Amino acid sequence: MRERAASLRADLSLVAVAAVWGLTFAAVQRALEEAGPMSFLAARFSLAAAALALTFRGRALRVSATELRSAALLAMWLTAGYGLQTRGLLHTTASKSAFITGLSVVLVPMLSFALSRAVPRLSSAVAVLLAAVGLYLMTAPGAGQFNFGDLLTLGCAAAFALHIATAERVAPRHDPVPLAFWQIALTAAASALLMGTTETPRLAITPWTVAALLVTGVLATAAAFAVQMWAQRETSATHVAVIFTGEPVFAAIFARVVQREVLGPAGLLGGALIVGGMLVAQLGAGPRPAPPTEAGGELTGGPARALRSGP
Repeated sequence: MRERAASLRADLSLVAVAAVWGLTFAAVQRALEEAGPMSFLAARFSLAAAALALTFRGRALRVSATELRSAALLAMWLTAGYGLQTRGLLHTTASKSAFITGLSVVLVPMLSFALSRAVPRLSSAVAVLLAAVGLYLMTAPGAGQFNFGDLLTLGCAAAFALHIATAERVAPRHDPVPLAFWQIALTAAASALLMGTTETPRLAITPWTVAALLVTGVLATAAAFAVQMWAQRETSATHVAVIFTGEPVFAAIFARVVQREVLGPAGLLGGALIVGGMLVAQLGAGPRPAPPTEAGGELTGGPARALRSGP
């Protein structure tokens, strides 16, 4: 009974994490009315790095040269993914952004095949088919058409898929805390560099920008990472996979409440098929081996997934 109660608390905590990630899409889109994309990202990841450093204190800062190289590679994909996604939100809706971003989960088996010639599972092929049909329905003429923002977000999904594939290779060899902290810190530095070279720095201090920074920098990154580290000790990887596919659903709900967005019948069906593809891809992947780190358990998927989601 006690174990079941602990598992239920963990599942509910992960639902809250997925809901926070879903909220970030609408929050960031509103904040971009008063901030440049890279300006916002530089502030968001600087805040997240500070929050992680304070939460985990000395453990976050301890890093080897190998860990730093792995963090730099992961930061490169994070910067590309968040940069494309955030700029995409200037041209598309929060709901479409969330569902298209979710395609990253479906793209991972395709990237693995391209990089290692590993034959994908049947479930991966089914997931790709479901997601492709869902993407078509979401971007068909009756659902708002495929626009420049959707194209940028599709590039974001590819970058996040590369981040996931890279994390699966490097995360089992490292402590997840410094690996998470340094990739966030390096992403903040890269965003600041791009801010100075690609846009006029702009970040007005308004209720929406402050709220969006707190939600994305503290709740959706540092707090989500800490919650996930605890929760994955109390629940199964399958539960985690199923719960996290709810992120774009929460995003659509919050976009409806905050932005008054309406997907329409074709968009809703397309979103449902994309979520179905995400579920098939996650559940068909099989269990992951436990990493040989002091954190133990199933935490390798945790940091990468927590940091990747949401704008």
